[in-house]
Amino acid sequence: MDHRDRGNSQGRRRAGVTVTGNGSAAAAVDQVTVTLGVSVVRPDAGAAFQAAAHTATRVMAILADDGADSRSVRTADLTLGPQIEWRDNREFLMGYQAGQRLIVHLPGLAGLERMLTDVAVGGGEGVRIDSVALTPSNPESALREAREIAFADAMAKASHLAGLAGRLLGELSWIEERQGDGAQPISGSAGFRAAAKMPVATGDMALSASLTARWLFAESG
Repeated sequence: MDHRDRGNSQGRRRAGVTVTGNGSAAAAVDQVTVTLGVSVVRPDAGAAFQAAAHTATRVMAILADDGADSRSVRTADLTLGPQIEWRDNREFLMGYQAGQRLIVHLPGLAGLERMLTDVAVGGGEGVRIDSVALTPSNPESALREAREIAFADAMAKASHLAGLAGRLLGELSWIEERQGDGAQPISGSAGFRAAAKMPVATGDMALSASLTARWLFAESG
């Protein structure tokens, strides 16, 4: 017996229908998080560390010049360690790797293409762009709309199934939201700009909602 239906008349589970509803709504992408990496290998640990520090300093200067303030940039991790290679079941020291990972959060998208291009072209040895995550800063409105669409979808399915069974829907017994990431890019748009810049498509993001609900059948008579 479903514990959510306990307490019904005579303690028995009343007949009903359980359905899943889905919905989605678009939210404008208006913020970005960029993950940058620096990785340098040298025969000597100190030399690797200094070279990585030089590149990281250069990258930070580029970010500042392109409008990222100091509170928008943070070091996620900093590494220094040996580079080992195995040959014929033997361990060989190939050198030392030093690196740093930077997280850059931008509240807007203006200048993003220029910043990425400047880092890639002028960042120096060992620089890389690990990821660019475009997200909406205010997804709540779109999520509410997605839930409303999902509930309407569930109710329409339940009504249809009840009709096929020759019954009418009664009260809503229970409802629960299904968990998921709820976000997918749906459309990108970027004009053709200077060829030297890496274009970034900044389309809307679809925020989705999914819920499962159970309606009891209306009691006859």
